[in-house]
Amino acid sequence: MTNPSADDLPYSQASAAALAALDLPRLRPRLAEQLGTLMAEPRVSGARRLILTGSGDSLFAARAAAPALRRWSGLPVQVLTALEFARYEVALLTPDDLVIGVSNSGSSSRTREAILLANARGSLTLGVTGSLDGPLASLAGRMLHRPVQKPDTLPMHYRRVFLNMSEYLATLLSLYELGLTLGEARGRLDGATLSHWRTGLDEALAALPGVSRALEPRIRQLARGFSGLDTLWVLGAGPSRGSAEYSAAKCHEQLPLNGIPQDLEEWAHLQYFLTLSWGWRSTVLVLAPPGNSLDRAVELVTGIIDAGGRALVASYPTGADFSGATALLPVAAEVDELLSPILYHLPTQLLVLYLAEQAGVSHIPLGRKDNYWLIRGGLVRDDPTGRDWRGWSATPPKR
Repeated sequence: MTNPSADDLPYSQASAAALAALDLPRLRPRLAEQLGTLMAEPRVSGARRLILTGSGDSLFAARAAAPALRRWSGLPVQVLTALEFARYEVALLTPDDLVIGVSNSGSSSRTREAILLANARGSLTLGVTGSLDGPLASLAGRMLHRPVQKPDTLPMHYRRVFLNMSEYLATLLSLYELGLTLGEARGRLDGATLSHWRTGLDEALAALPGVSRALEPRIRQLARGFSGLDTLWVLGAGPSRGSAEYSAAKCHEQLPLNGIPQDLEEWAHLQYFLTLSWGWRSTVLVLAPPGNSLDRAVELVTGIIDAGGRALVASYPTGADFSGATALLPVAAEVDELLSPILYHLPTQLLVLYLAEQAGVSHIPLGRKDNYWLIRGGLVRDDPTGRDWRGWSATPPKR
């Protein structure tokens, strides 16, 4: 295949625009100022447990960042869906818990519910959001605002895709910085260690356009051979568990394709048997950054191939021997496993875009028939205000 010109790589250019939309020279000091204020509060720096909660991409970013938060802060960290937290975990809260509600829009009804109930239990609540106008900003006890610009230079038919990417990256960066600042405030991280991790963060973010550029020709060619694909499993462990969930979600939103995230180990106990029956229909993308689970990823790829499935592998080119894989998708930037979520969502994102293009499907995410009522206007239990946030009603739309 002839190497395409830069003009032939639209999604690499879009990845660069998504990174530019973060406006890092302004976002970084803004986060640092807010986090400095937060660490001055004993209930933040002295928290005994962190509980992160949210829905959709916000939840997946929290799941991806959680291993770094644990490592750097030294605190127990839980990540729960907003429904699981609000309906089943709230009774166990104490005033020493810091509950972190993550919502890109700040209007998710379940995340609002989680924050309201945590407030009522006396826990300190922190909203991590891109919106100061959404309900979360009014409900959370403290705020970490991480705005992004809209990538308005991109064509309309896939602009939303890369706005979502910008929001995901901004949430990851905010949670990483929260973990580092907590680690410093709690005396766990010295200046040299902080500098090491922040340099790693900067390098991972800066590598995003180049990784996309290197992947895109290979993925475009790969998509041509995957006509009729109806299901894609995405496997990951540790930080890559959140990356797998975010990646699988892109399948639903943009093609649509049945994207299924799975824990790296659990595929061997569950979907292995389905693969024996489905054969090539079992197409599995394994996220395998160098790190603690790389050896198991190599074994899983062998198992997928031996069972008759197709194994796609996203990994650092010299990280391990995946020569038996159906396709290798090199993430050509060396990054610590804790920071790998910044880059390892790209292979699935690019693959789904090219599959959509090949199928003649618009890249604009499918419109919602419920006018967002299911995720923004559903009933919020124990809302003491009874407020109807900007027209979102707890009453289902008439049919």
